[in-house]
Amino acid sequence: MAGRDLRALFSTNDPHLDTAEAFTNREAQWDLVAAALTDHLQHISAPGFDVTDFEAPRTNVMVFHGVGGIGKSTLSRKLEAALTGAEHRPPQWGAPVWPGGRFLPIRIDLARSAGNDFERVVLTIRLALAELGHPLPAFDLALRRYWEHQHPGEPLEEYLRRGGLAARAGKALPQQMQSVLADVAQALLLPGTVGSVVGEVTGSLVRALRERRQSVRALAGCTRLADLLQAEPDIDALSYYPHLLAWELAQLPPPERVVPVILLDTFEDTGDRTHRDLERLLQRVVWLMPNAFFVITGRSRLQWADEGLQGQLDWTGRSTWPGLADQGIPQPRLTAARPQRQVLIGDFSPEDCTDYLARQLTRTGQPLIDEDLRAVIAARSHGLPLYLDLAVLRFLEIRRTGRRPQPADFDVDFPALIARTLSDLTPEERHVLRSVALLDSFDLPLATRAAGMTHEAPALRLIERPFVQQNDFGLWPLPPPRPDPLHHPHR
Repeated sequence: MAGRDLRALFSTNDPHLDTAEAFTNREAQWDLVAAALTDHLQHISAPGFDVTDFEAPRTNVMVFHGVGGIGKSTLSRKLEAALTGAEHRPPQWGAPVWPGGRFLPIRIDLARSAGNDFERVVLTIRLALAELGHPLPAFDLALRRYWEHQHPGEPLEEYLRRGGLAARAGKALPQQMQSVLADVAQALLLPGTVGSVVGEVTGSLVRALRERRQSVRALAGCTRLADLLQAEPDIDALSYYPHLLAWELAQLPPPERVVPVILLDTFEDTGDRTHRDLERLLQRVVWLMPNAFFVITGRSRLQWADEGLQGQLDWTGRSTWPGLADQGIPQPRLTAARPQRQVLIGDFSPEDCTDYLARQLTRTGQPLIDEDLRAVIAARSHGLPLYLDLAVLRFLEIRRTGRRPQPADFDVDFPALIARTLSDLTPEERHVLRSVALLDSFDLPLATRAAGMTHEAPALRLIERPFVQQNDFGLWPLPPPRPDPLHHPHR
């Protein structure tokens, strides 16, 4: 069921006016995700796959990036719905047949307004896995120890309820964690009074694991568990606990196996490109859960394959993240061995723009904006969904005056478009933009010198932005844009 466009809904008194959050032009992105998930299933089911391999390259991530207002969050929500059940899949999307496996979509909005910190990210993933119906002993022991150290006197169940996380297995998780504690204490033959103290239980378990006792053979295969239980239970240690989740998922019998598809939206809000503390923690989750698949949506390209970030993040480079590297070759020539997992979400085509406007506002089942006016708005939007949304609100504003909107009413620029675009840029990128705005054309070295900078990285990132126009016949031609067949350019 399509959601209501609340901004448009509260802009009119017409009870017969129907509003909808139109969704269009994302079949190609769905095809890319479906193909990537097929490859992922084949990869993790291959005989040589091992979740404890910490040196193999990672191909378990796909990135969709683009300017604000292009529909990235809507795409993320639709992917979550489509993977939840076929009945939620948009009708224009195909019905892929995956070679076995069951997907568990887990969508996490990283926007600052959503209030999600790293601790809540980890809890959200574990809460989703609680739906499997049984404990995950290695992870649950580590999490219980972390929780009692970081939140003394605050029960996890109360925290989940107060933080709005209880809706998804909020009661099941504390019960499963308590069950793990009791089972391990019983296996170690600990007295009942000691068995309820997590520090005593984990200490005894570490000794048993080091001594390779038969009573803890079920956890002995997790070779990093003892080290993690001995580490200081701080946020840094918590970022390594997802390895325990990956190991637990790999132990499930085939009929109960599930592949988490973790959708991280609004990734640009993880911090600026100078301080990457949260990004470093999130990257560890991706790296340490190779049997899960991650779909990241944000305004900027993910830079994990850039060699220059070595030291700022734990794993960097082209060989480490082959799908995130700039391929440097046209998209049609990419082979299965070099999948493109970093995709710029392009603008809508003219046909999709008119379809979007036709379905955004309807009255008694008919489009409220007539066909000729839809064509004019579509042409002036350059395919930007944000422009279309703002045009719909302007249409309703003019309609409230009793006058019929005319094409000339939309021969305007919306300041919100400029504000949204500039908000995507880092301070250094905005400085470069102000400098090159004085020039008729520029290339990378000229942009760097005009901004008075000693390094080219900010200018390079600015040039990569989709709003920067290109003129191959100019005196200072820009480097060619990144290959993107999904983008309908208006350069």
